[in-house]
Amino acid sequence: MPSTLSSSTASEAPPPPPARNRGRTVRYAVFALIVLCVPISLLVRRALHPEHRVDPLNRGPAPTFELRSVDGKTVSLASFRGQPSIVLFWGAWCEQCTLELPRLLELHHRYPQVRIVGILYKESPDVGKAAAEQAGIDWPTLVDPDGRVAAEYGVEGAPANFFIRPDGTIAGDLIGPVFVGNLEKEFEKIVRPG
Repeated sequence: MPSTLSSSTASEAPPPPPARNRGRTVRYAVFALIVLCVPISLLVRRALHPEHRVDPLNRGPAPTFELRSVDGKTVSLASFRGQPSIVLFWGAWCEQCTLELPRLLELHHRYPQVRIVGILYKESPDVGKAAAEQAGIDWPTLVDPDGRVAAEYGVEGAPANFFIRPDGTIAGDLIGPVFVGNLEKEFEKIVRPG
């Protein structure tokens, strides 16, 4: 009799979770890892090399620049003065950047008064131009050949968004992967200050 009880108890063990649930769990874990990679890598780099620490600008006057676009036109940030604007550092190599472009485009259409300029970060102009065309973006894509402008903004990775008020001061920044809600809040800050 005792042997019958133990065998029936063993056969009533709960079945393993379906493979579908395991796949979902793995996807969530991978997404969380991607979202955490940029901030963690910045913290590690800063801990290992504190003498090279550069923080992204999140207030004060926005560094001005004049760069050539992938179409050969010269664009300056000074020409955006008087309008809310966004300076976006990105590259086609950056998966989060390419995922962010359609979200920015949607918000740009909702807030047409906001000027956006994209600056390629560690990306070749030809690849950046092709990626911009594929994404259907309608703002200038600029080339920062020596990385000078990125350094002035304190950029050490992409994507990096800087939200600039009409008076030319930085209202805030979003560094690394972002959510639509965060982007919209930053748009609101520069469109409806106060």
